[in-house]
Amino acid sequence: MSVITVTAIQGGWVVEHPVETTPLMFLAGGKAEQKARELAERAYRIGMPVEVQIYDMGGRLAGRFHYGAHA
Repeated sequence: MSVITVTAIQGGWVVEHPVETTPLMFLAGGKAEQKARELAERAYRIGMPVEVQIYDMGGRLAGRFHYGAHA
């Protein structure tokens, strides 16, 4: 199962995923989460199970969403 993460950085939020080597940067956490979910849905449609992990500003896991099979 692939994992897409959304984490806070100084000045914004970053989305990291296994398909792209370059992380995506956002000013708003909601926009970062939306993009992570879009990427997960796209991967799920081609048969790749994905987990999206959302971390809060303190680095704690705040949410987890599964697309496809659970590991």
